[in-house]
Amino acid sequence: MKKALVLLTLLSCVQLYAQDNLTQMLAAKGYGKNTRAIIVANEDYQSYSPVYVENEELAIIRAEKFQQMLIKKLGVLPENIQFYPDALNTHIKLAITKLERELPNDAKIIFYYRGKLFTDEQKSDTWIIPVDVSDEETFYMFSMKDLCTRLNSINKGGVTILLDAQPNISAGSSTILENGYLADEVPFVGAKNMELYKLKLPPPPAKEQPPVTVKKPLLTISQPLQKSNNTGEPTAIIKGSVKSDCRIEVMAINGQESHYSEDGQFMARVVLDEGENIIAIEAKNCAGWTRDYVIFNLITPEPDADDVADSTLFAETNTLAEQGKNFAVVIGVSKYTDPVMPDLFYPIFDARKVVEVITSFYTFDRKNVLLLENPTKGRILHALDSIDNVITPKDNLLIFYAGHGNWDEKSSMGYWLPSDAAARLLDNWLMNSIITHYVSLSRARHTLVIADACFGGSIFRTRAIQPEEEKSIAEMYLKTSKKAMTSGDLTEVPDESLFVKTFIEQLSSNKENYLPTEKLFFSIKPSIVKEIDMIPQFGTIKNAGDQGGDFIFFRKQEQQVIFR
Repeated sequence: MKKALVLLTLLSCVQLYAQDNLTQMLAAKGYGKNTRAIIVANEDYQSYSPVYVENEELAIIRAEKFQQMLIKKLGVLPENIQFYPDALNTHIKLAITKLERELPNDAKIIFYYRGKLFTDEQKSDTWIIPVDVSDEETFYMFSMKDLCTRLNSINKGGVTILLDAQPNISAGSSTILENGYLADEVPFVGAKNMELYKLKLPPPPAKEQPPVTVKKPLLTISQPLQKSNNTGEPTAIIKGSVKSDCRIEVMAINGQESHYSEDGQFMARVVLDEGENIIAIEAKNCAGWTRDYVIFNLITPEPDADDVADSTLFAETNTLAEQGKNFAVVIGVSKYTDPVMPDLFYPIFDARKVVEVITSFYTFDRKNVLLLENPTKGRILHALDSIDNVITPKDNLLIFYAGHGNWDEKSSMGYWLPSDAAARLLDNWLMNSIITHYVSLSRARHTLVIADACFGGSIFRTRAIQPEEEKSIAEMYLKTSKKAMTSGDLTEVPDESLFVKTFIEQLSSNKENYLPTEKLFFSIKPSIVKEIDMIPQFGTIKNAGDQGGDFIFFRKQEQQVIFR
């Protein structure tokens, strides 16, 4: 955060409580089965903004421990807890709105937050920082005044706000359960029966001053040779070395942690966006930061003659010629060989319905659609490889998955669970990173991943995006896209999927000749959010080479469909 800003502390009480006393205090105030809780855990800031070199590590795990405390010690019902990992500003507003619709008259509210906080002394306010906001965008942050005002408006039986964080600094390994908390002043005049507590951080250790002779890291960039570079390639390689008199604490390229060898050599591949890309190379040791940068100007190649003709044709006649073929790998896993793994009923039937809809109403030739029912991990990978061998740069690829998914907290990794996945062995679990790596290497012009399972939010460069400025169908179709749509974030997905049901209904009822996936998503999302406690996600797959296009569903109309 900005150096000019200092920590604002308006503490009305400075008393430390142990974990047991925290539970007892909440219980004494009547928090129990009648409690409704909102838990927000913001961890993955790097995926959104290069301003943050470091994430708020383990925020989700800390929040889950707090959630378990509510359930096991206070008796709060799991269905009365809304859990939002890596939340945006709109997620917090949505949570309060949903709470307002279903809040009983005697219910009490707990709002828990773990993540980055920002305090502005001049404005006398503290902000919760959504994962997609930098430190200079206070307009898009969620202020404590706003939060308290909203919660007070629906307050019936009492509100307790617990900030498992401290402004302008990382909480590190400290937690409000293990290290205690401090009572703070509610920043809202007229608040009734509302209390606010912040994390009590232990005293910082005495900072060891580096010897006078120690210098900041020495960075040398060996590739590229020039500061500014023009390129037509969608990725760039950066190589160099780092030397330091003391331990390197952080080494980052383009806002992402980068590994280096024992002799200080580093290399990174960076996915470029169209136009100017300023890539920061940063290193920090005990003496401070060293920063350097290189610039890559991604020059868009001359458009293909067919692309120019199609864009002109669309502008003149509102008709777009489909250039390539549509391929699909549709996966449904209902039965598992491991008896510990619970079988599911609906995924296979959902997968069959998806195949029926895309081949009946849209320009997917049945011979180019692979339906995998209860496949093993090897069968899924073999199918993807088979498609990759025949797909061309003008073709499109749809990957659909319905079945069990899992988020492993220790490795911070999401998985799909094929039919041979075992509950206690990860050998046959299919890492999401394998899917995203495949997408990044795919030659397809458009690749769309649809997952009706826990998929791990870190797949996205941007999540829960808002509708962009309207682009022409031709512009979206002719630019490469690597997108994903998931039924939720890290929450458990029900067997009978409202997400798939709504997805199929919208595709079946659509009458437009050209349906962009983004438009499809925003026709699906409202009805799902309204009905169940789950927020569908849609966005660009991180580091996969997306160039701003979108997967277009071409409705079957012979006069409109022209394959080349």
